[in-house]
Amino acid sequence: MESEDEFLHIYFTHVSQLCYEKAKEHIEKEKEPKGCTTPWGVFLNYLQQLTLTEKSYMEIGFLQNKHKAFFRKDNSLRSVYETMKNDLKKLEDNTKQSAGDIRVQKGSKNIVQFLNARINLIDLYEKIYNMGVNKQIRYNEILTHIESVIEKNSEGFTDIGLTPVKAVFSLECEILEQLFKALTQLQTLEFLPPLALIHGAHTRLAAWESKMQSREIWKLGIFKNSPFPALFQWLQKLKGAVLSKFSLYFHDILAQQTTPHDMRQLCSKLYNDHYQKIVSFQRKYDAAYVILLSEKRIASNSGHDGIIVSHPHRVSPQTDLILKMITETSNDLQIIDKIIYKFITQEQSTYILTIIEPTIYLIILFESKKSEKDTYISNFILDLCQNLRCTKVFTSLKNTNK
Repeated sequence: MESEDEFLHIYFTHVSQLCYEKAKEHIEKEKEPKGCTTPWGVFLNYLQQLTLTEKSYMEIGFLQNKHKAFFRKDNSLRSVYETMKNDLKKLEDNTKQSAGDIRVQKGSKNIVQFLNARINLIDLYEKIYNMGVNKQIRYNEILTHIESVIEKNSEGFTDIGLTPVKAVFSLECEILEQLFKALTQLQTLEFLPPLALIHGAHTRLAAWESKMQSREIWKLGIFKNSPFPALFQWLQKLKGAVLSKFSLYFHDILAQQTTPHDMRQLCSKLYNDHYQKIVSFQRKYDAAYVILLSEKRIASNSGHDGIIVSHPHRVSPQTDLILKMITETSNDLQIIDKIIYKFITQEQSTYILTIIEPTIYLIILFESKKSEKDTYISNFILDLCQNLRCTKVFTSLKNTNK
C-alpha cells in the first residue's frame, strides 16, 4: 500500500469506527507548517471538515433544521455535503490543469464519489421520513429507491484508501434493502422470505457493530446511555419493528414451535409485543374478539377463513358479513387511520373495522353498542396500526428535541 493510500485508509478506518478524535489527530500530524498553502494542505482541511460532517450524519443531523457549526446560508447537512463535493471537484480539476499533486487528484475524485453516495442516502432517509409523516404504505417505492442507490454507487469510491467507509456504506444500504424487502413480502403474508431477510438484516447489523468495537464512547442527545450512534440505533429499531410485525402475522405458526409460556417470554422481548397488547385490550374491554383478516387470502384460497391472527384463539367470525362490510365501506377504509363503526341492531353488536395495509384489516367485535367517542378504543387501534405499518419508526428519524 502506497503512503497516501495508507494515510487515507487509516483516516477512513477511524471515521468508520466513529473514532473522530483519532481521525482529527491523524490529519493534524500530516498538516504542513502554517503559512504554507499547497493543494495537499487544502485537501487535509476538507478532511477535517468531513470528520465533523460524518459525525453529524451518524447523529441523523441530516433531518435537523439547523447546524450551527457550519456558517452557511443553507446550513442543512445535505448542503454541507454538496458544497464540500463541489469544492473538492474544483480542487481535483485545478490540480489536473496544473499537473499538480496526483494524490490530491486521486483522493478528491474518490471522496467526491463518497459524498455523492452520502447525498443519495440523505435523500432516501428524507423519503422514508416523509412516508411516515404522510401515513403512506409505499414500501415498494422505498425499496426501488434503495436499489437505485446501491446500483449508482456500486463502482464508486472503490480506492483502497476508502475501503473502510465503502464497507460500512454497503452494510447500511443492505440493512435497509433487507428490511424494506421484508415489509413488502409481509404484505403478501409470505413466511420464509421475510424471515430470511430479517435474519440478513440482523447479521449485517452485527457486522457493522463489530466494526465499531474500538469506537469512542460518546453521548448523543436522547440516546444518553448507548455508545452507538443515533442512525445505527434507528436501524436497530426498524429491524425490531419489522420482526415484531412478522411475529404477529405468523403468531400461530410460531406458537406451534414452542410452549405457550416460552412464546409469551419470547414475545415480551420484542420491540413491540403486539399480541399481548391485543390480549390485554380484549380482556380489559371485554371484546368478543380481535382479529387481523386478509381479504386477499380469502379470495385466493377457497375455503380459507382469511384470519391472520385472532384473540381469543380459534374464533369463528362471520366472514361473509365482515367481507360485505369491507365492500360497502371500501372507499372510507382506503383512508389511512379511518375507523369504521357498524352497529348491527339484530345482534346488538358493534363491528369496528380499519385497514392496516392493502387487503389486511383489523376487526374488533363487541357484543354491545360502542361509541365512536370512546378514545381508548380508537387510541388502541391507531397505535397498533401505526406500529404495524412502521410509520412511527419512520417519523422517529427526526429528533424534534434537537
